[in-house]
Amino acid sequence: MENHAGAGVREMSQQSSIAAHYRGPRPWRPAPRAGLSLALHGALAIALVVSPGAWPWIIAVVAANHALLTAAVFMPRTQLLGLNVNRLPEAAARRREVALTFDDGPDPHTTPQILAWLDRHGAKASFFCVGEKAAAHPEIVREIAQRGHSVENHSYRHSHAFACFGIGRTRREIELAQQLLARLGGRTPG
Repeated sequence: MENHAGAGVREMSQQSSIAAHYRGPRPWRPAPRAGLSLALHGALAIALVVSPGAWPWIIAVVAANHALLTAAVFMPRTQLLGLNVNRLPEAAARRREVALTFDDGPDPHTTPQILAWLDRHGAKASFFCVGEKAAAHPEIVREIAQRGHSVENHSYRHSHAFACFGIGRTRREIELAQQLLARLGGRTPG
């Protein structure tokens, strides 16, 4: 007789750790490794004051740090910059479920068509909304939530320069969208 207890525990553990990560309202914080990068910058600034002649080495270390962070952005499955859920829990995979996500909306032309299609097929999805667009079309965000879909955060302005923002500006972009989307969608995006 095969023992599936371990698989069930693993599955529940995976689901609970993901659920725990996404539970309730919480302020955005940079990933721990981003904090290490900030600490490195601070240490290097002190090193520059203490030993100005070491500036070429200090700049090289900063450049290497930035290169690593930039490379991490382009690795879809990396955990370097924080939690990256890139597969469904085992039980969902066994049921042949898929995760449907729609980004960069809401769009007054496209989003209602997508919602109608999802309704026809009895499917649910996650809509990653841009705050400015949500503010311009709050009725669509409310409709997404009322139909049982999740409303998620895709930043406030979705700037192409987002990766170049400092921590403070990144935090403001995300928190502004969090507040707006929570108000419109009835729950804090997770």
